[in-house]
Amino acid sequence: MNELENNFYNIIESNNELIKIFNFIKYFNNNILLYSNNGFPLDLFINELIKKKFNISSIYKKESIWDKNITYYENKYFFEINLIDPNSCKNYELLTNFIGYLVKIRNIYNEKHLVIIKHIDFFNEQFSILKILLEKYSSNVYFICTTFKISNIENAIISRFTYFRIPQFKTHEIELIFNKILNKKFNKILSKSNCRNLIFAIFISEIEDKEPHLITEEFCNLKFPPLLDLIKKFNKKKNNLDDIRKMSYYCFQYNITISDILNDYIYIVKNIDINIIEKAAELDHKLNLTNKGRHPIYIEAFLCYILL
Repeated sequence: MNELENNFYNIIESNNELIKIFNFIKYFNNNILLYSNNGFPLDLFINELIKKKFNISSIYKKESIWDKNITYYENKYFFEINLIDPNSCKNYELLTNFIGYLVKIRNIYNEKHLVIIKHIDFFNEQFSILKILLEKYSSNVYFICTTFKISNIENAIISRFTYFRIPQFKTHEIELIFNKILNKKFNKILSKSNCRNLIFAIFISEIEDKEPHLITEEFCNLKFPPLLDLIKKFNKKKNNLDDIRKMSYYCFQYNITISDILNDYIYIVKNIDINIIEKAAELDHKLNLTNKGRHPIYIEAFLCYILL
């Protein structure tokens, strides 16, 4: 990943869509929401934005802790909170209190504070408090936020941002990145399936170097390969609800969504009933409206629907 990080601005510059967005927002001092699909390295995109915005060659971030609970990163240019960091506080009400504390402090280096919040969709039930912060302290702070799930963010929050869709790389662009920057061969299975997920392609490449026997068509095309055995070999007489429940928790632990499970089911079974797609959409919608901790319950409900 070092080669990718060191050359990421060159990648942005060579891509017409990305450089247009980049040049438009690099000196933008209002709230920005960047969203994309899984597989685009938004972290690297933001790093390059920060470098250009503050005319610096590298980024150093100090890890800090507020009120013994909240881990965040800071330097004289910005504060950063990553909501999917394992060390990140999961008490989102406390997090909004922390952001409120930050934005009240006068900035001695710049006109406004910059607060970067990665994976803002995880705020979920605290969006109402965040909305107040966005409105009340706009003269003292601006936010750069990211998400891979913009549908999980309330419209009232999105409307407080200028938002930009960051397009995924096309397959031939990923192939160029592999050949010219990473000095590796792009996996043939991924090329054949028109993979646009750069992070996944790098992951497959690393496995191919160390454990080439693991690289199969299913491994490369499924979102969660362990589902293959469960779906193909599930027997109502031999398997039971406990097997489904265990798989539900595995999916939850690896951040596998109902949409991911549906995609894998379609790949494995090929022809499926339209009712299954409708059920997935219904459960996914209900999940988006409820607490993230209930995720395994909704996954279990969908697995029961397709297997029992």
